[in-house]
Amino acid sequence: MSTRIAPIMRKEIIHLRRDPRSLFLALGMPIVLLLLFGFAVKIDISHVSLGIVDQDNTSLSRDLRSRMQATEYFDFHYLLPSYEGAERLLNEGKVKIVVVIPTHFARDLGQGQNAGLQLLVDGSNNNTALIALGYMSRLIQKFSTDILLEMANSRGGVALASGIPSVNAEFRIWYNPELRSTNFIVPGLIAVVMMIVTAMLTSLTVAREWETGTMEQLISTPARPLEIIMGKLVPYFLLGIVQISIVVLIGIFVFGVPLRGSILFLSIISSVFLLNGLGMGLFISTITKSQQLAFQLSLLLTLLPSYILSGFIFPISSMPQIIQYATYLIPARYFLIIIRGIFLKGVGLNILWPQFLTLIFFAVAILLVCSRRLRLSLE
Repeated sequence: MSTRIAPIMRKEIIHLRRDPRSLFLALGMPIVLLLLFGFAVKIDISHVSLGIVDQDNTSLSRDLRSRMQATEYFDFHYLLPSYEGAERLLNEGKVKIVVVIPTHFARDLGQGQNAGLQLLVDGSNNNTALIALGYMSRLIQKFSTDILLEMANSRGGVALASGIPSVNAEFRIWYNPELRSTNFIVPGLIAVVMMIVTAMLTSLTVAREWETGTMEQLISTPARPLEIIMGKLVPYFLLGIVQISIVVLIGIFVFGVPLRGSILFLSIISSVFLLNGLGMGLFISTITKSQQLAFQLSLLLTLLPSYILSGFIFPISSMPQIIQYATYLIPARYFLIIIRGIFLKGVGLNILWPQFLTLIFFAVAILLVCSRRLRLSLE
């Protein structure tokens, strides 16, 4: 059997060596996609453009303004003496949030009365609006607490009537304590990028044989369909190992994503996931005899499902029930759980074995289907 597989493998290796476009697609495209998406796709919101209407203009209001300027979450661009111009700035998109400090703000606080602030927020992008409101609310709450403590201390430690909160929640965030969206995004990108690129590579192999007329030569050889599949798969599998090693190193050293789990387990599960991507590409190449159509199908069957239905960006639990059922057919869904568990949680096979076994099942199933489809094509 190995004597029939080896010539097919050698043929694919020669083709890769003579085709620089395929090599760039194999080695360059994952790097380009990971860097592009890694730097561009962020859930964190920072440097939100801010305008302030300070109708009080006291030392206390200026202290609040300086705190807003000191944080990286907001970029303070406009100081307005009144409401005039605030609506125009929001309409033009020059600011996303306007803070209105009313007259007598400092006086009301000094008398122990409630002092209100008005926040005008551009809600056209609801995600940015909600996150910016959360940042501003925490900043104002911290400012309020500091003022209350300062006033209580100035009165000999006697609490104000309004009261200093007596119950404080202590938060401890596990796995991603800095709440960096990069730590969440990059491991998911590794899964999505590798699924797309590996399927794209192998989807062109059998289709190319049909277009160039060399499939008839393979048919006339003693090689069986499964041997042809293995001969075409192994070179791309080895190339995929190089690909995933490069993107993992980029994730660790360029984006600073911590790798807390076992490198050995990551290597094993990545190899299984590669078989899923390569098998998907081979399956596509067995149902079409056109490289152009194979390329389009590989994008359609890997990019959209891996990006949208795997939990990469959008949580599966928030999807409609029928869509949630469909996600069980997406191999990237299981690999995402595993790779994020290895990178961020440091867990291993004792926790992730259901996803691991599911990926093995998918890999075996897709390769058997490819062999069956190729056998039907040869008959």
